[in-house]
Amino acid sequence: MKRLIASIGTIFMLATPAIAQTTYTCALKEAGTSKWIPAVLFVGHDPANDRVVISDDIVLTFNNRKPIEGQVVTENNKRVTFSWEVKIKDSRGQTARMQYRATWVKAAKRMNVVATPFGYANGFQGYGSCQVASR
Repeated sequence: MKRLIASIGTIFMLATPAIAQTTYTCALKEAGTSKWIPAVLFVGHDPANDRVVISDDIVLTFNNRKPIEGQVVTENNKRVTFSWEVKIKDSRGQTARMQYRATWVKAAKRMNVVATPFGYANGFQGYGSCQVASR
């Protein structure tokens, strides 16, 4: 797990030099066994430039080993919610778009993640803790 965190972190930092003003390095647990919630999630947020960069093993697998741009959906004194989309291919070869939302609950210091395939009402959920750094 530490090797995975270091590898993804290195890719994230090399791919996004001097972009992120706040970074969230999160260890997540899925509430199920779908494998659509990443074990490790990196979010880089630069509010001054309205920029969000996401990296995890799912993004890197389906986006040619590159982080992906996201957006801020909600930001207030209680939480910040990020959103991004990943075009995926499942184990049967079917392609789909997966909508991700990650909410950092500031008081609880907890990240909640939901992945929902477009066209479906239900999705996959996970949660975890993050190391938050500002620069």
